[in-house]
Amino acid sequence: MTGSAGMTGSAGVAPVSTDLLGRELTGAERAVLDVYHRLRAALAREDLPPCAAANLRHALAYAAVAATDLALVFEHLTDEGL
Repeated sequence: MTGSAGMTGSAGVAPVSTDLLGRELTGAERAVLDVYHRLRAALAREDLPPCAAANLRHALAYAAVAATDLALVFEHLTDEGL
């Protein structure tokens, strides 16, 4: 992942306490970031039914907009095949 602030959790992301601009993360920002990483982890599974994968991709697109707007991550999901 390029330039992402993260949390330790089921997605296995290293803990980071600041956003991409160096500001401390708020509780709400941590929650958004957690959802973003959990959706990415869910989509990495190979046993998802097609309907679940399609819906999770839609959810990830919306979560990615929020995470990018908050300067929590800077990733182009299409470059990563999502």
